[in-house]
Amino acid sequence: MRTQIPSTSARTEEMAVIHRTFRRGFPMMAELVRQTPPGDTTRAEPIAVHLDFLLNGLHNHHTGEDANIWPRLLERAAPQADLITRMEAQHEVVAERSSQVRALLGTWRRTAFDGEALAVALDDFTAALVEHLDDEERYVVPLIRAYVTAEEWKRFGQETFEKFTNPEKLVATGTLEDVASPEEVEWFTGELPLPIKVMWRVVGRRKYARYMRGVRGD
Repeated sequence: MRTQIPSTSARTEEMAVIHRTFRRGFPMMAELVRQTPPGDTTRAEPIAVHLDFLLNGLHNHHTGEDANIWPRLLERAAPQADLITRMEAQHEVVAERSSQVRALLGTWRRTAFDGEALAVALDDFTAALVEHLDDEERYVVPLIRAYVTAEEWKRFGQETFEKFTNPEKLVATGTLEDVASPEEVEWFTGELPLPIKVMWRVVGRRKYARYMRGVRGD
């Protein structure tokens, strides 16, 4: 029997914003890999760094769901157990293809040769990921809104973000701003202490912009 959770609804719209960073980021990485001249390891390095960051971010996001979201939905929305099982299976496929990308990335980062193999692996990885994100947004997000409390949702986001190193947190914040509206940015940053907000506006944005110029080769 389903157990309705009486609480303020979780702001599940945040999920689509986070997914947007992956929908945009991984195809951009495949394009940049293809554009890198063979043997140009200087150009390959910042691309590899950012691709590694995106893969780490996705891993943090998915392991956070595995630990904090799926168990609650299985307990509270039991008739949807087959759906949750499918989501977990999709996570495994995405993780397997992520491992294939990482294996090729290590060699390409050192040599900048055979970039097309890495780009194709990224294409395959992204296809599996987008299928999962589409299903999650269509079928799972409504369940989260109904069965996960606002406080549990907030804690899931905080714990996921804390898995980043401090430099990665700066990149994650900038990546989020790149795909979000001002209102959406406020969802994620509204409760930050004022000094941290000021530091981001004065220093963080410049550091992030410089970092991304290196990634894109501007």
